[in-house]
Amino acid sequence: MKVQWQVIVGIILAIIIAIFAIVNVDSVQVNFLFAKVEWPLILVILGSVLVGGLIFFCMNIVRVNSMKKEIKTLESAKKELERSLAAEKSRKVKVSEVEVADSEPKPTV
Repeated sequence: MKVQWQVIVGIILAIIIAIFAIVNVDSVQVNFLFAKVEWPLILVILGSVLVGGLIFFCMNIVRVNSMKKEIKTLESAKKELERSLAAEKSRKVKVSEVEVADSEPKPTV
């Protein structure tokens, strides 16, 4: 359900951006540090949205990769703790068996 809402919100935002870009078709001067050019404002708006989307996408990839790395670390720590717990349980069972065997009186015949 969450993915459906994200798609719906994405479509709505895309429509709003497209309408905003279509309304603003005047030519504007864009100053790159080394050159000045005149472009339609629609291209500037759409280009800015595209660059912003690419930046967001790249940051999301970095976040997902760091989360995957953290998951692997936590899973290995969990496995180690489970091994340690199993070893302690088996050690405790062996100790308690020995104690029970020693504490029981031997029957006399």
